[in-house]
Amino acid sequence: MLEILVLLFGLSLLFASVTNMLSSLIRILMAQGLILFAITLLKTTQLNWFSFSFIALETLIFKAIIIPWFISDTIRKNQTHREVEASVSNFFSLAIMSFIFVFSFALAVYSQTRSTKLFPLEFGIAFATILKGIFIIIANKKLITHLVGYLILENGVFLLSLSAGSHLPYIVNLGVSMDIMISIMIAVLFINRIKSTFDDADSPTTLKE
Repeated sequence: MLEILVLLFGLSLLFASVTNMLSSLIRILMAQGLILFAITLLKTTQLNWFSFSFIALETLIFKAIIIPWFISDTIRKNQTHREVEASVSNFFSLAIMSFIFVFSFALAVYSQTRSTKLFPLEFGIAFATILKGIFIIIANKKLITHLVGYLILENGVFLLSLSAGSHLPYIVNLGVSMDIMISIMIAVLFINRIKSTFDDADSPTTLKE
């Protein structure tokens, strides 16, 4: 069951490589949050109420619900164009993703020879997710798409922490989550500021002045 969830997480990266819609990327973020929640429950043994609450907050509530809703609401309010506007074609993006998978799994196999505690499938998918997030940031033009890429990268970091053992670094993940929330708020304020600036510039009153 665990392997199936990890493979589904990897398939979400392939789907992110062939979609041109922001709404699809947001759904991918939701799916990844749900999958991470399920993986964490399967890997973490002897959960107490504090551990379960943290996992639910970090993955299910934060990653799968709050962040996707926040981004969707921002796109709707600012009437942002819903296409990703990537600098590369879908075919090239898929080819790059395939190369990322090959490189990540080769690194996972090599790393397993150095550490017996490493889970190669999870490590490979996690490292590929981090590289995919970086690629989205580099290959796309929109600020909101850069934010999505940053969130996918953070999901990869979270999965990477799971691949190293069954216990989560709670303090580190909480710090990263707060950092992401602040980044989202800053990005949304910046986007809203851009939108209001252009609206003011296009108004007849402003043009007369």
